[in-house]
Amino acid sequence: MNKKISIIIATYNAENTIRRCIDSIACQKSDEIELLVIDGDSKDKTVEILKSYGDIIDILTSEPDKGLYDAWNKALRLATGEWIMFLGADDYLFPDAIGFYLSFLQEKKNTDAIDLICAQCLFVDKKGKALKIWGLPYRWERFIDRMEISHGSTLHNRKLFQEIGEFNIHFRISADYEFLLRKKMNAVFLERKILVMQVGGMSDSVKGAWQTFRVKRYHHQTSWSRDFYFFIRAVGGYWKRRLWYWAKCKTN
Repeated sequence: MNKKISIIIATYNAENTIRRCIDSIACQKSDEIELLVIDGDSKDKTVEILKSYGDIIDILTSEPDKGLYDAWNKALRLATGEWIMFLGADDYLFPDAIGFYLSFLQEKKNTDAIDLICAQCLFVDKKGKALKIWGLPYRWERFIDRMEISHGSTLHNRKLFQEIGEFNIHFRISADYEFLLRKKMNAVFLERKILVMQVGGMSDSVKGAWQTFRVKRYHHQTSWSRDFYFFIRAVGGYWKRRLWYWAKCKTN
């Protein structure tokens, strides 16, 4: 029987955070939820920890892969859910997150035409202190310039992957953005915090800004001057966020 929501987690040497992530799902998991964990042949105790959740994890594999998006693609081929959600190994859900999404899907009369259901995440520092809420409504005109949705808080219609394919693993940092640029999405925005995410993810870096620049060039043949401006703005935004984070920590 197909599930309503498949939650996909990719792990690699995540022994310090994976329990918190899985526990946040376990406390609200139901028969409508499927949990898949794809491990990249971790060298620490990650797999040992994951095996202790045999009653919670529906599918668990551990083998070498080509990075995060390769792991996600492997999971997509195994998932049965009508809706797909991707979590990082150091992310964790709010206690009512899954129930909130299930209630929305039940109340919504027709979801076949919806590509994405977007919500918000809460950024925290390494000590777990709240920093800011992130996630804006999807607007194509803005989205082609920058990633403005909280991808980890987003449900993807399974039909979307059948329509436009899997993640392009050649974009090792920004393949989620590249995937979402392949078409103008029909998206719903819910002003609700779903996910807690620690600052400093792999997309929050100068390398991430450069790869986002490459993704835009890959999809939109605009002028070099405009795209160079975008790249400089993205790098500037990265350092602005780092300085803001440093100042925030100093005051706390």
